[in-house]
Amino acid sequence: MLKKYKPFLRAGAMDTLSYRFNILIWAVITVFQVACLVFLWLAVYRSSAGGMDAEIHGFTFREMIAYVVLTTVFNYVTFNNDTLWNINNDIRKGTIGNYLIKPISYRGKFAATSFGSLLTMTLLFGIPFYAAALLTLGGLGFLPDLSFPAFFVHLGLFLVAGLFASLLNDVIAYIFGVFCFYTTASWGLNSLKETLISFLSGTLLPLAFFPAGLREVVSWMPFAGMSQNPVLILMMKYDLAESLRCLALTGAWIVALELFAKLLFSHAIRKVTVQGG
Repeated sequence: MLKKYKPFLRAGAMDTLSYRFNILIWAVITVFQVACLVFLWLAVYRSSAGGMDAEIHGFTFREMIAYVVLTTVFNYVTFNNDTLWNINNDIRKGTIGNYLIKPISYRGKFAATSFGSLLTMTLLFGIPFYAAALLTLGGLGFLPDLSFPAFFVHLGLFLVAGLFASLLNDVIAYIFGVFCFYTTASWGLNSLKETLISFLSGTLLPLAFFPAGLREVVSWMPFAGMSQNPVLILMMKYDLAESLRCLALTGAWIVALELFAKLLFSHAIRKVTVQGG
């Protein structure tokens, strides 16, 4: 069964390697983005009542800088996904029909491709970037002193959380891609998806900064498991029990969204209108 999807896994890896220059450009942009965020939070903490020693919504200045750096690296490595655009292209070009008559799952094709891309990004960029970030932040005292057993436990949980975050990102991108069966506004759909993920996942701002009621609601939504929770697990801001709770919640959302995506696709395929081909 899995042999059917090996070509798509390989295609995801090769596609990532084919655009190495673009990835390097984004790496440079990511570095500048981190620098801008560091200066922004530096200004915020300096102007706060407690100055640089203040703790704002549970984050000290050092913890906030560590969060900003690790979140940016995490998103750069994990959210390399073109599922929505590929579905839109299949509809526009008429190639969607070719996949519907093949003995493979249309959803499985994208899942395998995304996993191949994630594996390549992790090996080529994730490992060196995470190592550099952790060593630098730890050396500067921006991370707590960690005992090796506890650190490796949280590192293992972080790797699982990272995989779950990638699966969540892919299934959400797939759902928005299926919406392209109903509308040609793929650019708007992608903008909506990116905005929701950036705002509700804790990428732009930790969820602790949200109003209490909204924070409680968002914490139970799938988006927190796409960025904030994996990073806080790595930073050991969550204990073991809280980390396992976050993983269980994210896993449940993956199952629920996959079921919803299957039902949505079954309905959408009956209304598909090919724009080309």
